[in-house]
Amino acid sequence: GLGRLISILFFGVISDKFGRRAVILMAVIMYLLFFFGIPACPNLTLAYGLAVCVGIANSALDTGGYPALMECFPKASGSAVILVKAMVSFGQMFYPMLVSYMLLNNIWYGYGLIIPGILFVLITLMLLKSKFPSQLVDASVANELPQMNSKPLVWLEGVSSVLFGVAAFSTFYVIVVWMPKYAMAFAGMSEAEALKTISYYSMGSLVCVFIFAALLKKMVRPIWANVFNSALATITAAIIYLYPSPLVCNAGAFVIGFSAAGGILQLGVSVMSEFFPKSKAKVTSIYMMMGGLANFVIPLITGYLSNIGL
Repeated sequence: GLGRLISILFFGVISDKFGRRAVILMAVIMYLLFFFGIPACPNLTLAYGLAVCVGIANSALDTGGYPALMECFPKASGSAVILVKAMVSFGQMFYPMLVSYMLLNNIWYGYGLIIPGILFVLITLMLLKSKFPSQLVDASVANELPQMNSKPLVWLEGVSSVLFGVAAFSTFYVIVVWMPKYAMAFAGMSEAEALKTISYYSMGSLVCVFIFAALLKKMVRPIWANVFNSALATITAAIIYLYPSPLVCNAGAFVIGFSAAGGILQLGVSVMSEFFPKSKAKVTSIYMMMGGLANFVIPLITGYLSNIGL
């Protein structure tokens, strides 16, 4: 987390100035240091240093990867970035299975780090041969894209987009951590039943990814998708609060997963980049940094509210 926060603005500027390939390759090098370094790490101090490296790698990959995707598919940038969410969900589902299999079969845990390291080596070879598009959209393509009626303002559209990112990150934390506790306390669910709400939440997010990946390609603008999803998540949260029951909690978790975790964060990046197309990496870094701050602040706030009985 520290490595990510201290580096993300820096990489946003570097990505816009020197190009996406350079920043993504920096990320890959940092990831390789982590994945191959941790299994051979002799002490905790060096492990902390490698953890900072992987945080820096995360920042570099975000500020290089998201803009590169949007530039590769300028007519369907929303669909492109929302598929990142699908891959993240796949990794979150598959990797714990891999680790569990190794633990149950007494396989050296280091393979859980070496396997991703090997994948990054293959990715590096692919990147070295790949051609990256220009950071500026071709004029013929730009004419086919929706045009702004007026120039977006930093204090209005910019601040609104950043606050949207903060809300998206906050929702992830609140649902994953507090939804099961809420279901047990107010809906009378057992711990095992309450934990299933997170499974429904994850299912909703995956369903949303594939539906909106198709819709965003031709039918729906990212900004309207975010308006719809935000309204749906807010209404659902209100229903869960007013009418807690096992059915409402399970169905509500699915709907909030669909509306607030199915790529809404990635679409926020896409929308902000539409507002400020000449600084895609820089706005991505600001958006992600504020989300990181939310991940730090929201646990403190919710923990305090819980302690005082709210």
